Amino acid sequence: MELIPYSQFAKLRLKQFVGKDVEVSESDGWEWMGGYWINEGVYGFTSFSREEDTPDETGGLEMDFGSLPEDSAKAILDAIRLPLRSGMKLEEVYSILGEPKEKDTFGKYVHDRQTDNFKIGSEQPYYVSCTVHNENGLIYVAVVRGDVLAKIQAKEASFQEELKAAQAGS
Repeated sequence: MELIPYSQFAKLRLKQFVGKDVEVSESDGWEWMGGYWINEGVYGFTSFSREEDTPDETGGLEMDFGSLPEDSAKAILDAIRLPLRSGMKLEEVYSILGEPKEKDTFGKYVHDRQTDNFKIGSEQPYYVSCTVHNENGLIYVAVVRGDVLAKIQAKEASFQEELKAAQAGS
């Protein structure tokens, strides 16, 4: 499965998908996925985020289905070509996304839901995280561009190396 090209994802904004009467707040310095982002958010855990080094490009999004209108959630998922829907059971998610890279990432802390991480696409991969509640089905989805996540991870690795070098020099 291939999602939309990075160049199209980069142009998406949350304001395109919610009603004109919905206030979308924007804040910078938002810490997420190991990096710092400019966050365009509404409804709790629903946001579109732009990594601070590329402030004009959406690099990731997250959706809390419980607080986002169904038509908005469907429009977002359709726009990125991710065929998931609120309420899907775990087996349905697996049938669409395949086996996860990481399974039940919060299992020892939260017992009424399972969060799994997937890698989707080959040429322009995305990382997709899905939380499926035991009773309510799919309740949360996060999608991050692979190129943005790789850049954040490289910056973190470089920072860790600088720390080691500084500690070795003291």
